[in-house]
Amino acid sequence: MGFLFGAFLGFYKQMVEEGHINFLGEQQNHSYFPATVSEMVYNTSSGGGKCFFAFVLIGGICMLSSWYPWQLRNVYIGDDLMIGPPYLGKNANGKDRGVSVLMLRQFLPPIGIMIVACIPAPPAANRQFTDKVSSIVHTLGAVMSIGGYAVIELYTLIRAEGKWGNLPVKFDTIQVYKGKWGEWTTRMGVIICCLVCVGGFQLFGVLLGQADRFDICCTDEWRVPTEKDLEVLKSHRGEGYYVEDSIAKAHQVKLLYRAAYGPVLIFKLGEYWFEVLSGLLMLYSHMVIWWYCPERHIDLDEELPDPDGDEGTVYKVPNQA
Repeated sequence: MGFLFGAFLGFYKQMVEEGHINFLGEQQNHSYFPATVSEMVYNTSSGGGKCFFAFVLIGGICMLSSWYPWQLRNVYIGDDLMIGPPYLGKNANGKDRGVSVLMLRQFLPPIGIMIVACIPAPPAANRQFTDKVSSIVHTLGAVMSIGGYAVIELYTLIRAEGKWGNLPVKFDTIQVYKGKWGEWTTRMGVIICCLVCVGGFQLFGVLLGQADRFDICCTDEWRVPTEKDLEVLKSHRGEGYYVEDSIAKAHQVKLLYRAAYGPVLIFKLGEYWFEVLSGLLMLYSHMVIWWYCPERHIDLDEELPDPDGDEGTVYKVPNQA
C-alpha cells in the first residue's frame, strides 16, 4: 500500500496539481518525473510522502514483530548456519561464531525498509554534503530490505534442493496446495523476478547517470534563477513567481528549468517502475511463504488453561516467606 499510494499520489501531484510549468512560469510538454520512489516521496509533508511513511513503517514493524523465520517450517533453516569471518573461531558448543542466517532473515528486511521510510532522499540537484550522506544511508536500507531478503531467500531455496540440500526447511507440507507449480518452484520464480527487477533498476540507473557523458538526449535541466530571470518574472508573471524565485536565488537553490524527455525520460521511468516492482515482489514473496506454510491452519484452543489446574479456583501467588 505504501508503494502504490506513493506512486499514485506522487504522479497525480506532479502531473495535475503542479502541472507542466517550470520556475519561470513557462509551459512545458510534460511535468517532471522522479527517477526513484525515494525522490517521489521525499517530501514527508506531501500526501504521497505521508502515506508511504505510514504504510512502510507499519509494514516493517509487523515483519519485525512476527519472528516468522522461527515460526514457519517452510523458512526455518536452523540456527547453526552462520555468516562470519573464520578467525572468530568456535564457541563453547563447538559451533562457528558469527551471525545466524536466520537472524539476518528476521532483521535485515524490516529494519532496512524502516530506514527507507524514515530517511528521505531529496532530488540529486540540490543535495548538500549532509543530504548525500543521508541518501547513502537510505540506499543502504533499500539494499538491506530488498537485496538482503532476495539473497537469503535464494540461498535457502538453492541449499534446500539438489546436491546442496542439507537444510531442515520443508516445502509442500500441505497436500491440498500441491498444484502444477509447487511451493519451491513458485517461490523461486517470484524471487528470480524480484532479482530481475533489481537488475533492471540498476541498469536504468547507470544509463541515466551516464546520459550526459554519452550525450544522450535529454536530461533534466536545473538552474539557479538569475537577475534577468527575476526582471522578466516581475514584469510579466507577477509577484508570486518573483518572490519564490528570489528566495531560491538568495539560497542558491536550483529550480527545474526543463524536464527530461526522449531516451532519458524512458530511463527514468524504467528505473522508477523497476524499483516499485522489485519492492512489491519482495513483499509478494512473503505472501507466498505465508500461503504455503502449514502453521496458518493451526486452530488454537478457545480457552486458555487454568494455571491452578482446577477450573473455577482463583490463582494465588505462592507464599514467598
